[in-house]
Amino acid sequence: MADAMKIFRLLPADGYELCHPVTQDGFEIFNKVINGLSRAVDWRPLPVKIIQEDQGIALLMSDAPWLGSHALIFRKVALDSLGALLREFGELLPLECDSDDLVVFNPTSVLDAVNEDASSIMRFSNGRIMHISRYVFFPEIAYSADIFKISNLRVSPTFVSQRFVAKWESAGLRGLEFREV
Repeated sequence: MADAMKIFRLLPADGYELCHPVTQDGFEIFNKVINGLSRAVDWRPLPVKIIQEDQGIALLMSDAPWLGSHALIFRKVALDSLGALLREFGELLPLECDSDDLVVFNPTSVLDAVNEDASSIMRFSNGRIMHISRYVFFPEIAYSADIFKISNLRVSPTFVSQRFVAKWESAGLRGLEFREV
């Protein structure tokens, strides 16, 4: 049971593909629209491209080409294994990509789960949170969802449970790493 109570941040696995917006303002658009509010009704696919090479070195194919921890990108093979779990805690929004069928995961489970007094937090002069270097969660809140964002940050990373990690690993999926928080 103790393993089921772990919470993880997602990171890109070294040497795997990336996903970048095609437009110059694309990263900021992702920051704005993948924010926990449902987008399914008025969603228009954002144009993205797969980055398969970095400084002349070929990158390995990823089942989740990395854009950022706030906007997880998935290929169909990942959805075959994780789709039901992802849909339970958010929505899968199609992206426009010439080379592949991709979706961005928009977690609609946004929790007020951070214990700000116990966490290590850097703030702006107005008091708003700039960065959290060490997260401490209220367990009764954080353990209520397998995938969630937090309400404390404008662009929150996505957090996942041990159940998500176990499903990812048992499916043999590639391209993400998990760091316990």
